[in-house]
Amino acid sequence: MSAYHRPPAKLTRVISFLPCFRLVSRAMSSSFIQEENQNPNYDPRKYYPARVGETISRRYRVISKLGWGANSTVWLAKDTTRSSNQYVTLKITNCGKEEQRSANEEVEMSRYISQLQSDHEGRKYVRLVRESFSIRGALGEHFCLVFEPLREPLWLLGKHLGSNGVPPAVLKPFLKLLLQGLDFLHSECHIIHTDLKADNLLLGFEDSGVLESYARQQENNPAPFGDDHGRPVFQSRPDFGHLRKGVGLVQISDFSAAVFGNVAEPHNHDIQPLPFCAPEVLLKATWTYSADIWNLGTMLWELLADRVLFDGLDPGSSTYSRVKHIAQIIRLLGPPPQLLLERADQGICSELFSSHGMMSATSIISGDN
Repeated sequence: MSAYHRPPAKLTRVISFLPCFRLVSRAMSSSFIQEENQNPNYDPRKYYPARVGETISRRYRVISKLGWGANSTVWLAKDTTRSSNQYVTLKITNCGKEEQRSANEEVEMSRYISQLQSDHEGRKYVRLVRESFSIRGALGEHFCLVFEPLREPLWLLGKHLGSNGVPPAVLKPFLKLLLQGLDFLHSECHIIHTDLKADNLLLGFEDSGVLESYARQQENNPAPFGDDHGRPVFQSRPDFGHLRKGVGLVQISDFSAAVFGNVAEPHNHDIQPLPFCAPEVLLKATWTYSADIWNLGTMLWELLADRVLFDGLDPGSSTYSRVKHIAQIIRLLGPPPQLLLERADQGICSELFSSHGMMSATSIISGDN
Protein backbone atom coordinates (compact mmCIF):
# COMPACT_ATOMS: atom_id res chain seq x y z
CA MET A 1 0.00 0.00 0.00
CA SER A 2 1.15 3.54 -0.53
CA ALA A 3 2.46 5.56 2.38
CA TYR A 4 1.02 8.92 3.40
CA HIS A 5 1.87 11.66 5.85
CA ARG A 6 -0.35 13.64 8.20
CA PRO A 7 -0.68 17.10 6.62
CA PRO A 8 -0.25 20.41 8.44
CA ALA A 9 -3.63 21.90 9.37
CA LYS A 10 -2.83 25.54 8.71
CA LEU A 11 -2.88 25.57 4.90
CA THR A 12 -6.35 25.33 3.39
CA ARG A 13 -8.10 26.24 0.21
CA VAL A 14 -11.64 25.73 -1.01
CA ILE A 15 -12.26 23.61 -4.08
CA SER A 16 -15.67 23.30 -5.69
CA PHE A 17 -16.34 21.14 -8.73
CA LEU A 18 -20.10 20.77 -8.40
CA PRO A 19 -22.57 23.31 -6.98
CA CYS A 20 -23.84 20.77 -4.45
CA PHE A 21 -20.44 19.35 -3.52
CA ARG A 22 -18.17 21.75 -1.67
CA LEU A 23 -14.82 20.44 -0.50
CA VAL A 24 -12.29 21.98 1.83
CA SER A 25 -9.01 20.35 0.89
CA ARG A 26 -5.58 21.13 2.25
CA ALA A 27 -3.03 22.12 -0.36
CA MET A 28 0.59 21.58 0.54
CA SER A 29 4.07 21.27 -0.96
CA SER A 30 4.38 18.24 -3.22
CA SER A 31 7.46 17.16 -1.23
CA PHE A 32 5.16 16.33 1.70
CA ILE A 33 2.90 14.11 -0.43
CA GLN A 34 4.84 10.94 -1.22
CA GLU A 35 2.61 8.94 -3.54
CA GLU A 36 3.02 8.01 -7.22
CA ASN A 37 5.50 10.90 -7.47
CA GLN A 38 8.04 8.76 -5.58
CA ASN A 39 8.02 6.24 -8.44
CA PRO A 40 11.52 6.41 -10.03
CA ASN A 41 9.92 6.56 -13.49
CA TYR A 42 7.24 9.07 -12.50
CA ASP A 43 6.09 11.39 -15.28
CA PRO A 44 3.30 13.78 -14.20
CA ARG A 45 2.05 13.99 -17.79
CA LYS A 46 1.41 10.24 -17.99
CA TYR A 47 -0.77 10.09 -14.85
CA TYR A 48 -4.28 11.44 -15.21
CA PRO A 49 -4.73 14.55 -12.97
CA ALA A 50 -7.82 13.29 -11.11
CA ARG A 51 -9.18 15.46 -8.31
CA VAL A 52 -11.40 14.69 -5.37
CA GLY A 53 -14.83 16.10 -6.26
CA GLU A 54 -14.32 15.78 -10.01
CA THR A 55 -17.00 13.99 -12.03
CA ILE A 56 -15.42 11.64 -14.56
CA SER A 57 -17.21 10.71 -17.77
CA ARG A 58 -20.22 12.76 -16.55
CA ARG A 59 -21.05 9.92 -14.20
CA TYR A 60 -18.50 9.03 -11.53
CA ARG A 61 -17.85 11.61 -8.80
CA VAL A 62 -14.46 11.05 -7.17
CA ILE A 63 -14.69 10.61 -3.39
CA SER A 64 -11.18 9.58 -2.35
CA LYS A 65 -7.92 8.16 -3.62
CA LEU A 66 -7.39 4.57 -2.50
CA GLY A 67 -3.90 3.92 -3.84
CA TRP A 68 -1.52 4.04 -6.75
CA GLY A 69 0.84 1.88 -8.77
CA ALA A 70 3.60 2.32 -11.32
CA ASN A 71 1.02 2.57 -14.10
CA SER A 72 -2.23 3.74 -12.51
CA THR A 73 -4.09 5.38 -9.66
CA VAL A 74 -7.14 3.92 -7.89
CA TRP A 75 -10.11 5.92 -6.59
CA LEU A 76 -13.41 5.46 -4.81
CA ALA A 77 -16.19 7.14 -6.76
CA LYS A 78 -19.96 7.50 -6.59
CA ASP A 79 -22.16 6.68 -9.57
CA THR A 80 -24.29 9.82 -9.90
CA THR A 81 -26.70 8.16 -12.34
CA ARG A 82 -28.10 5.93 -9.59
CA SER A 83 -30.83 7.12 -7.24
CA SER A 84 -29.38 5.12 -4.34
CA ASN A 85 -25.78 5.40 -3.18
CA GLN A 86 -23.82 3.25 -5.60
CA TYR A 87 -20.05 3.32 -5.12
CA VAL A 88 -17.41 1.94 -7.46
CA THR A 89 -13.66 1.63 -7.61
CA LEU A 90 -12.06 3.43 -10.55
CA LYS A 91 -8.66 2.35 -11.81
CA ILE A 92 -7.30 5.11 -14.05
CA THR A 93 -4.36 3.84 -16.08
CA ASN A 94 -1.49 5.94 -17.34
CA CYS A 95 -1.48 6.88 -20.99
CA GLY A 96 0.88 4.87 -23.17
CA LYS A 97 0.83 1.85 -25.48
CA GLU A 98 1.91 -0.67 -22.84
CA GLU A 99 -0.60 0.61 -20.28
CA GLN A 100 -3.34 0.52 -22.92
CA ARG A 101 -2.42 -3.04 -23.89
CA SER A 102 -2.46 -4.20 -20.26
CA ALA A 103 -5.83 -2.56 -19.58
CA ASN A 104 -7.31 -4.02 -22.75
CA GLU A 105 -6.13 -7.49 -21.79
CA GLU A 106 -7.74 -7.22 -18.35
CA VAL A 107 -11.00 -6.04 -19.91
CA GLU A 108 -10.96 -8.88 -22.44
CA MET A 109 -10.22 -11.48 -19.75
CA SER A 110 -13.03 -10.11 -17.59
CA ARG A 111 -15.43 -10.18 -20.52
CA TYR A 112 -14.50 -13.76 -21.35
CA ILE A 113 -14.94 -14.95 -17.75
CA SER A 114 -18.23 -13.10 -17.23
CA GLN A 115 -19.74 -14.58 -20.40
CA LEU A 116 -18.72 -18.13 -19.52
CA GLN A 117 -21.68 -20.35 -18.65
CA SER A 118 -20.72 -22.03 -15.39
CA ASP A 119 -22.24 -22.64 -11.97
CA HIS A 120 -18.83 -23.32 -10.41
CA GLU A 121 -18.73 -22.20 -6.78
CA GLY A 122 -15.41 -20.44 -7.32
CA ARG A 123 -16.64 -17.80 -9.75
CA LYS A 124 -17.92 -15.65 -6.88
CA TYR A 125 -14.33 -15.35 -5.61
CA VAL A 126 -13.07 -13.69 -8.79
CA ARG A 127 -13.21 -9.91 -9.22
CA LEU A 128 -13.94 -8.71 -12.74
CA VAL A 129 -14.06 -5.39 -14.57
CA ARG A 130 -17.65 -4.12 -14.65
CA GLU A 131 -17.14 -1.69 -17.49
CA SER A 132 -14.43 0.41 -19.11
CA PHE A 133 -14.12 3.74 -20.91
CA SER A 134 -11.41 6.23 -21.80
CA ILE A 135 -10.78 9.87 -20.90
CA ARG A 136 -8.42 12.42 -22.39
CA GLY A 137 -5.24 13.53 -20.63
CA ALA A 138 -2.23 15.70 -21.45
CA LEU A 139 -0.48 13.05 -23.57
CA GLY A 140 -3.42 11.02 -24.81
CA GLU A 141 -6.06 8.54 -23.73
CA HIS A 142 -6.35 7.03 -20.24
CA PHE A 143 -8.29 3.80 -19.81
CA CYS A 144 -10.63 3.68 -16.82
CA LEU A 145 -11.68 0.32 -15.38
CA VAL A 146 -14.74 0.16 -13.13
CA PHE A 147 -14.87 -2.43 -10.32
CA GLU A 148 -17.04 -3.31 -7.37
CA PRO A 149 -15.49 -1.57 -4.35
CA LEU A 150 -13.76 -3.90 -1.89
CA ARG A 151 -12.48 -3.22 1.60
CA GLU A 152 -8.77 -3.99 1.59
CA PRO A 153 -6.06 -6.52 0.73
CA LEU A 154 -6.09 -9.70 2.78
CA TRP A 155 -2.69 -8.88 4.32
CA LEU A 156 -4.17 -5.86 6.11
CA LEU A 157 -6.43 -8.17 8.11
CA GLY A 158 -3.47 -9.12 10.30
CA LYS A 159 -2.78 -5.45 11.05
CA HIS A 160 -6.41 -4.92 12.09
CA LEU A 161 -6.09 -7.88 14.45
CA GLY A 162 -2.87 -6.51 15.94
CA SER A 163 -0.58 -9.27 14.71
CA ASN A 164 2.41 -9.59 12.42
CA GLY A 165 1.03 -11.61 9.56
CA VAL A 166 -2.43 -13.14 9.35
CA PRO A 167 -3.05 -15.74 12.12
CA PRO A 168 -3.46 -19.32 10.78
CA ALA A 169 -6.94 -19.69 12.27
CA VAL A 170 -8.04 -16.52 10.43
CA LEU A 171 -6.35 -17.36 7.13
CA LYS A 172 -7.51 -20.98 6.93
CA PRO A 173 -11.17 -20.29 5.98
CA PHE A 174 -10.02 -18.01 3.16
CA LEU A 175 -7.73 -20.70 1.75
CA LYS A 176 -10.67 -22.87 0.69
CA LEU A 177 -12.27 -19.91 -1.09
CA LEU A 178 -9.03 -19.00 -2.88
CA LEU A 179 -8.56 -22.58 -4.05
CA GLN A 180 -12.14 -22.64 -5.32
CA GLY A 181 -11.50 -19.40 -7.18
CA LEU A 182 -8.32 -20.78 -8.74
CA ASP A 183 -10.05 -24.05 -9.63
CA PHE A 184 -12.74 -22.07 -11.44
CA LEU A 185 -10.08 -20.15 -13.37
CA HIS A 186 -8.07 -23.27 -14.20
CA SER A 187 -10.70 -25.92 -14.87
CA GLU A 188 -13.59 -23.84 -16.24
CA CYS A 189 -11.91 -20.79 -17.78
CA HIS A 190 -8.54 -22.40 -18.66
CA ILE A 191 -6.84 -19.25 -17.36
CA ILE A 192 -3.53 -18.97 -15.50
CA HIS A 193 -3.45 -15.85 -13.31
CA THR A 194 0.41 -15.59 -13.17
CA ASP A 195 0.49 -12.65 -10.72
CA LEU A 196 -0.87 -13.78 -7.35
CA LYS A 197 0.33 -11.46 -4.59
CA ALA A 198 -1.09 -10.18 -1.32
CA ASP A 199 -2.31 -6.93 -2.91
CA ASN A 200 -4.40 -8.94 -5.40
CA LEU A 201 -6.41 -10.82 -2.76
CA LEU A 202 -9.11 -8.39 -1.66
CA LEU A 203 -11.74 -8.60 1.08
CA GLY A 204 -15.30 -7.41 0.64
CA PHE A 205 -17.11 -5.16 3.10
CA GLU A 206 -18.61 -6.87 6.14
CA ASP A 207 -21.33 -4.23 6.30
CA SER A 208 -22.58 -1.75 3.68
CA GLY A 209 -22.54 0.92 6.38
CA VAL A 210 -18.72 0.84 6.41
CA LEU A 211 -18.57 2.25 2.90
CA GLU A 212 -21.26 4.85 3.59
CA SER A 213 -19.48 6.02 6.73
CA TYR A 214 -16.13 6.22 4.91
CA ALA A 215 -17.64 8.26 2.06
CA ARG A 216 -19.18 10.76 4.50
CA GLN A 217 -15.87 11.15 6.32
CA GLN A 218 -14.03 11.85 3.06
CA GLU A 219 -16.60 14.39 1.89
CA ASN A 220 -16.43 16.18 5.24
CA ASN A 221 -12.63 15.98 5.47
CA PRO A 222 -11.07 15.52 2.01
CA ALA A 223 -7.49 14.34 1.68
CA PRO A 224 -4.70 16.90 1.28
CA PHE A 225 -2.85 17.17 -2.00
CA GLY A 226 0.33 18.61 -3.40
CA ASP A 227 1.07 20.20 -6.75
CA ASP A 228 3.62 18.42 -8.93
CA HIS A 229 4.34 20.34 -12.15
CA GLY A 230 0.71 21.41 -12.34
CA ARG A 231 -0.71 17.98 -11.50
CA PRO A 232 -2.46 17.41 -8.15
CA VAL A 233 -1.02 14.50 -6.14
CA PHE A 234 -3.58 13.42 -3.55
CA GLN A 235 -2.87 11.52 -0.37
CA SER A 236 -4.15 7.93 -0.49
CA ARG A 237 -6.70 6.90 2.11
CA PRO A 238 -7.13 3.12 1.80
CA ASP A 239 -8.11 2.52 5.44
CA PHE A 240 -11.84 1.93 5.93
CA GLY A 241 -11.48 1.67 9.70
CA HIS A 242 -11.80 -1.13 12.22
CA LEU A 243 -13.76 -4.25 11.41
CA ARG A 244 -17.33 -3.96 12.67
CA LYS A 245 -18.36 -7.60 12.58
CA GLY A 246 -16.67 -10.45 10.80
CA VAL A 247 -15.19 -9.96 7.34
CA GLY A 248 -16.45 -10.08 3.78
CA LEU A 249 -15.59 -12.69 1.16
CA VAL A 250 -12.18 -12.74 -0.49
CA GLN A 251 -11.78 -12.19 -4.23
CA ILE A 252 -8.88 -12.76 -6.62
CA SER A 253 -8.25 -9.60 -8.63
CA ASP A 254 -6.09 -8.14 -11.43
CA PHE A 255 -6.09 -10.21 -14.61
CA SER A 256 -3.83 -7.88 -16.59
CA ALA A 257 -1.07 -10.52 -16.77
CA ALA A 258 -3.33 -13.59 -17.06
CA VAL A 259 -2.94 -16.01 -19.98
CA PHE A 260 -4.84 -18.97 -21.36
CA GLY A 261 -3.45 -22.37 -20.42
CA ASN A 262 -5.01 -24.42 -23.21
CA VAL A 263 -2.52 -23.35 -25.88
CA ALA A 264 -0.54 -25.39 -28.39
CA GLU A 265 2.83 -23.78 -27.62
CA PRO A 266 3.85 -24.03 -23.93
CA HIS A 267 4.39 -20.77 -22.06
CA ASN A 268 7.98 -19.98 -21.11
CA HIS A 269 8.18 -16.22 -20.50
CA ASP A 270 8.98 -14.81 -17.05
CA ILE A 271 5.96 -14.30 -14.80
CA GLN A 272 5.05 -13.82 -11.13
CA PRO A 273 6.44 -11.59 -8.35
CA LEU A 274 10.05 -12.65 -7.79
CA PRO A 275 9.67 -14.16 -4.28
CA PHE A 276 6.78 -16.32 -5.52
CA CYS A 277 8.28 -17.61 -8.79
CA ALA A 278 7.66 -21.31 -9.38
CA PRO A 279 10.72 -23.55 -10.00
CA GLU A 280 9.66 -24.24 -13.60
CA VAL A 281 9.51 -20.47 -14.21
CA LEU A 282 12.94 -19.90 -12.68
CA LEU A 283 14.45 -22.80 -14.65
CA LYS A 284 12.69 -21.70 -17.84
CA ALA A 285 11.32 -25.22 -18.18
CA THR A 286 7.90 -24.14 -19.56
CA TRP A 287 4.99 -23.69 -17.18
CA THR A 288 1.26 -24.17 -16.90
CA TYR A 289 -1.52 -24.02 -14.25
CA SER A 290 0.69 -25.50 -11.51
CA ALA A 291 2.72 -22.26 -11.47
CA ASP A 292 -0.30 -20.57 -9.86
CA ILE A 293 -0.39 -23.20 -7.11
CA TRP A 294 3.27 -22.65 -6.17
CA ASN A 295 2.64 -18.92 -6.35
CA LEU A 296 -0.32 -19.24 -3.97
CA GLY A 297 1.58 -21.43 -1.51
CA THR A 298 4.62 -19.16 -1.21
CA MET A 299 2.38 -16.10 -0.96
CA LEU A 300 0.38 -17.71 1.86
CA TRP A 301 3.66 -18.28 3.69
CA GLU A 302 4.35 -14.56 3.47
CA LEU A 303 0.86 -13.78 4.82
CA LEU A 304 1.38 -16.13 7.77
CA ALA A 305 5.00 -15.32 8.62
CA ASP A 306 5.09 -11.66 7.53
CA ARG A 307 8.22 -12.44 5.48
CA VAL A 308 8.97 -14.22 2.23
CA LEU A 309 10.12 -17.83 2.14
CA PHE A 310 12.57 -17.35 -0.76
CA ASP A 311 14.09 -13.97 -1.59
CA GLY A 312 16.92 -14.88 -3.98
CA LEU A 313 19.30 -12.56 -2.13
CA ASP A 314 22.76 -13.17 -0.72
CA PRO A 315 23.10 -12.29 2.98
CA GLY A 316 23.56 -8.54 3.34
CA SER A 317 22.88 -7.95 -0.36
CA SER A 318 19.95 -6.35 -2.15
CA THR A 319 20.84 -7.92 -5.51
CA TYR A 320 18.47 -10.62 -6.72
CA SER A 321 19.85 -13.76 -8.36
CA ARG A 322 17.76 -16.37 -10.18
CA VAL A 323 20.42 -19.00 -9.39
CA LYS A 324 20.41 -18.04 -5.70
CA HIS A 325 16.61 -18.31 -5.66
CA ILE A 326 16.74 -21.82 -7.13
CA ALA A 327 19.47 -22.75 -4.65
CA GLN A 328 17.29 -21.63 -1.73
CA ILE A 329 14.46 -23.87 -2.97
CA ILE A 330 16.86 -26.82 -3.34
CA ARG A 331 18.20 -26.28 0.17
CA LEU A 332 14.68 -26.56 1.58
CA LEU A 333 13.07 -29.14 -0.70
CA GLY A 334 15.94 -31.03 -2.31
CA PRO A 335 16.98 -31.23 -5.97
CA PRO A 336 14.43 -30.80 -8.77
CA PRO A 337 12.94 -33.89 -10.44
CA GLN A 338 14.92 -35.13 -13.44
CA LEU A 339 11.97 -34.59 -15.79
CA LEU A 340 11.92 -30.92 -14.83
CA LEU A 341 15.66 -30.54 -15.40
CA GLU A 342 15.37 -32.12 -18.85
CA ARG A 343 13.00 -29.31 -19.88
CA ALA A 344 15.02 -26.57 -18.20
CA ASP A 345 17.32 -23.98 -19.72
CA GLN A 346 20.74 -25.62 -19.81
CA GLY A 347 22.58 -22.38 -19.18
CA ILE A 348 20.79 -21.97 -15.85
CA CYS A 349 21.26 -25.65 -14.98
CA SER A 350 25.00 -25.48 -15.67
CA GLU A 351 25.39 -22.93 -12.87
CA LEU A 352 23.83 -25.36 -10.40
CA PHE A 353 24.69 -28.85 -11.62
CA SER A 354 27.63 -30.65 -13.18
CA SER A 355 27.31 -32.61 -16.42
CA HIS A 356 26.73 -35.71 -14.27
CA GLY A 357 23.80 -34.11 -12.47
CA MET A 358 25.72 -33.46 -9.26
CA MET A 359 25.28 -30.14 -7.50
CA SER A 360 28.09 -27.81 -8.48
CA ALA A 361 26.87 -24.87 -6.40
CA THR A 362 26.87 -26.40 -2.93
CA SER A 363 28.34 -23.24 -1.41
CA ILE A 364 25.41 -21.24 -2.78
CA ILE A 365 22.87 -23.85 -1.73
CA SER A 366 24.10 -24.16 1.86
CA GLY A 367 25.27 -20.59 2.26
CA ASP A 368 22.76 -18.84 4.54
CA ASN A 369 19.78 -19.16 6.84
